[in-house]
Amino acid sequence: MADEPRAQVRARFHARCAYCGVHEDAVGATLTIDHHRPRSRGGTDEVENLVYCCARCNEHKGAYWHEHDPPHVRLLHPGQDELAQHLRESDDGCFVGLTPEGEFFIQRLRLNRPQIVSYRRARQAEAKLTAELVASRRRVEELERSMFDLRSALESTADEIERRSKGRR
Repeated sequence: MADEPRAQVRARFHARCAYCGVHEDAVGATLTIDHHRPRSRGGTDEVENLVYCCARCNEHKGAYWHEHDPPHVRLLHPGQDELAQHLRESDDGCFVGLTPEGEFFIQRLRLNRPQIVSYRRARQAEAKLTAELVASRRRVEELERSMFDLRSALESTADEIERRSKGRR
């Protein structure tokens, strides 16, 4: 595949497997380009038909095409379908199907394999820690503002006390 379409597809999916979500940095290699509709089933090399994906998802998807292969359920296209309407990520890192297509997508690509669930759980934990860090930074900023206000009030009070004590002399 030419470098330009590969780069376009990679950028379109943010260097992540469009199916399972693993980032190429996590696997230590660039990912593959999949023909969503396989060439053997009439698919083209048009960028809209190409999906950036990990080798494992590409292997599980294979040459499946719903018009030819049982169970004749359309495989969702991550670049064209709104996946959130068909599946969601649970707190335990597993994907849960919300529609028959979502359930098939998860089953066909084996999206709840232990390694990818572990990866998702690590991402969830990282996101939680990042949110806690942001909240903590906000709280520190609030405390610093309060300390500034208190310091200003203390200085103002000290100045007032000094003025009054000079006035009594």
